Amino acid sequence: MNRSRVAAVTIAALAFVAFILASGRLPAFSIRADVIVSMAIGVALVGVMVGGVVAARPSPRRLLVVAAVGLVCAVAGSILGVVPLADLGKVAFGAGAGYWLGSSLAELTVDIRVIVAMAVAVGVLDAASVFLPQGPTHLLLTKAPQTVSYFVVAFPTMGYSVRDVYSGLGTSDVLFFGLYVAAAVGYRLRVRLTLVAMVASFVVTVTVALWWRALPALPLLSLAFLGVNADLIAQRWTTPPGGDAPTPL
Repeated sequence: MNRSRVAAVTIAALAFVAFILASGRLPAFSIRADVIVSMAIGVALVGVMVGGVVAARPSPRRLLVVAAVGLVCAVAGSILGVVPLADLGKVAFGAGAGYWLGSSLAELTVDIRVIVAMAVAVGVLDAASVFLPQGPTHLLLTKAPQTVSYFVVAFPTMGYSVRDVYSGLGTSDVLFFGLYVAAAVGYRLRVRLTLVAMVASFVVTVTVALWWRALPALPLLSLAFLGVNADLIAQRWTTPPGGDAPTPL
């Protein structure tokens, strides 16, 4: 990874930590506006961190090491109550594991229909998990809400301490974020536009949820991934394995 990318990732990580530590001293507006702006800042910084690493085209094995280190940091941060350490650990674990899985899938098969089917299935299953009475996420939110903080990346809300008010992005959401980025790289799709669209999808999901109810993030994340690459996917839908795929615009 060249110096500019290292600098971008480092600055984004430091800004993320500073945002968590200083959130209680930032100006507060209406709670909905605070949550939307705070979520946008948080996921944008996560996008910069993930995008900076992905731009270097790291080996999947190296990202698997990052995931392992991230898991250790996430567990340690959660046990010690150090939110920035736990958050960065969860981001590293989710994005690293997701990138490894996505890269492995792209190496396993060149058939783009596989990742499309996975994206559709992931969105449907996540929606079922949240909305169905017996869904795992629904049960977690209703029966054991005190455990939710262990599974989410906590974004502070401006004007409040992260321990008092926060919006959360599930570690599994970060994992599929990394997986889709890796798929965009492996299947030669639009990597940068995919990153931007997926970051925007998280913000839209939270915004809609503020006026309605808790929503799953993966349906819109999957839709963002498929939507910005729809034309390339359509062109390659019938391309036989090993055939020449068009270059992304």
